[in-house]
Amino acid sequence: MTNYSFVSFPIQKKLFTCFICLNLLGALGVKSVRAQTSIEISPPTSDTANTTTKEGSADQTDQTSPSSTSEASVTDNVRLGDDRYAQADYQGAVEAYSQALTAFKSNAYALYNRANAYRQLEKYDAAIADYTSALQIAPDNLFAYLYRGMAFSATKQPEAAIADFSKVIEKDPNRALALQKRGESYLASGNAEAAIQDLQQAASLYEQEGKFSKQSQVEDQLKEARSAKSKN
Repeated sequence: MTNYSFVSFPIQKKLFTCFICLNLLGALGVKSVRAQTSIEISPPTSDTANTTTKEGSADQTDQTSPSSTSEASVTDNVRLGDDRYAQADYQGAVEAYSQALTAFKSNAYALYNRANAYRQLEKYDAAIADYTSALQIAPDNLFAYLYRGMAFSATKQPEAAIADFSKVIEKDPNRALALQKRGESYLASGNAEAAIQDLQQAASLYEQEGKFSKQSQVEDQLKEARSAKSKN
């Protein structure tokens, strides 16, 4: 400790006061640095910590959500897929939607449209898988049920097809295409009477809508269904 014995008392008092002040300032300085350090190392808040999309929400540990660096890539690839689909380049559409899904695998829009492209390519199993994934994210997409039902029908799974068409009809009883396709599936499953009921309703709706070529097609199917019923 410093020896102040050779200094007069008034000077000793002043020196002691300065010493105390310096110590206090030093202590405050340490506390200030600690407080600042605490703020700097606290975890930053971010909008990506709870990303919400049309399809649902995910926390920042959910790898299915797009990062800020990949959002533009997802959008660009989805648009490219849409353009290729419009040009009937279905394989190109599949590739573009697949690129989008690589960055954001829970993109219901990309899944649904890739399924449509697969269905156009008659890759029905792949289409069914994508429609199913899309519906797990966006269960109100009636078109996904409708087209998955058509894919089930194409793979000779009439019962599964009927279930999907029924979901559409439950929500939209005047959907003529769903009634027609369910009628076809009933006929394929051997239920001619149910097929006739659906096909009659579909024919009536097509007539009301002025879709006479579709009405004529359904009337031919009605003849087939009535013939099948008469043989039972």
